[in-house]
Amino acid sequence: MTLVPQSLLSRTALVIVFALLLSQGVSVFLFRYYSREPRIQLGAIGFVSQLKTIRAALETLPDASQGEFLQRLREEKGLRVYRNRDEALVPAPDGPALRTARERLRDEFGPDTDIFVRASPKADAPPVLVVKFMVGSNIFYAVFPRARVVEPDYSWAWIDWAVAGGLTALAGALFLMWRVNQPLKALADAARLLGQGKATAPVTEMGPSEVRAVAVAFNQMRDDLARLDSERATFLAGVSHDLRTPLSRLRLGIEMLPAEPATRTDLERDIGDINSIIDQFMDFARGESSEALQPVNLNQLAAGARERAARSGIGVTLETTDLPPLMLRPLAMQRAIDNLINNAARHGGGEVAVKAGLDGAAQTLSVLDRGPGIPVSEVERLKQPFTRLDSSRSGESGAGLGLAIVERIARMHAARFDLLPRAGGGTEARLTFPPAAPTS
Repeated sequence: MTLVPQSLLSRTALVIVFALLLSQGVSVFLFRYYSREPRIQLGAIGFVSQLKTIRAALETLPDASQGEFLQRLREEKGLRVYRNRDEALVPAPDGPALRTARERLRDEFGPDTDIFVRASPKADAPPVLVVKFMVGSNIFYAVFPRARVVEPDYSWAWIDWAVAGGLTALAGALFLMWRVNQPLKALADAARLLGQGKATAPVTEMGPSEVRAVAVAFNQMRDDLARLDSERATFLAGVSHDLRTPLSRLRLGIEMLPAEPATRTDLERDIGDINSIIDQFMDFARGESSEALQPVNLNQLAAGARERAARSGIGVTLETTDLPPLMLRPLAMQRAIDNLINNAARHGGGEVAVKAGLDGAAQTLSVLDRGPGIPVSEVERLKQPFTRLDSSRSGESGAGLGLAIVERIARMHAARFDLLPRAGGGTEARLTFPPAAPTS
């Protein structure tokens, strides 16, 4: 199991999120780095300027008027200034902002000036700052909210803005990728159906120019394949039809020849083999995808195949079990089963069995014989058109299309076609249908 996402959408989202986090992190760092010192200096300048103004006013007022001035200062400006206040104070911590303010205060008011901290009367309020400074020979204490000395840190506001902007950009990018993925998904679905031999409608040519170009190329390929398939079917059907007329004349001529019965029988058998090959050509040329899907029971298909085989002189044993119906193309499936039975009868030593059953949740239909078997290395090759395993055919004729037809019909039904060794010798040709049958 890999932790790297596999889809284009998830990979794009991961790259965008990483890029946004990195860029916003760098932006916040640079903002704090380049704005901290100016904010500290600005806060200290404003703080010291306020105290200078207060000191200048106290120096010009007589002692009797200082109390009234301090009262008005508290009411109008919200600043509390006391003279000769007896209070135990703790020096404020030496942070960057307070250190700068302390240095400016001492440069302006003398070395005895200092900044202290006192807890706020309200439990949930931050501590306040108390500044000790001299006005003549008198000691005054000015109480300031911390925000007047230390400029607020706007980094969190910057981070909030960065997060909001990043989420907006991410949503836009994901929407764009979703728009790109929609036609790609439609292309993938159409290609899957085309690979299964099913008819597909042209995909919608939408999305970016590159995706539209792929859709145009796919539609052109679909049309070319349909045209080639039609031409192939027409060619095979025409050749097969044209061959039947001289074959009929040959059969009639053989019956009129004064030949020995054995010779006549051999010639009739050869003509029958040629007719079988022509039938395979016709089956291979026929398009099964036009047949509608219907609910079909595999047991009924197997029983019908046994009856048709019996009429041809092939003995078939049947083994079934209780199975629910599947959505199948009945005629195409009959053709596939008949091909497997005929193949088993021709090359399997005469003993043919048909078995319908379950493999877990999947339904299976198997045709078994007691022939020489098929090497594992040759299984996939034998599913291709016009291929035969000559060493197992014992001189039998054939076009090599029977298994190819079965493979094509299996793909059309999203089923799997396997050629397996049978216990005790022989071959099992098995069709395995998925639990959920296709509906179109």
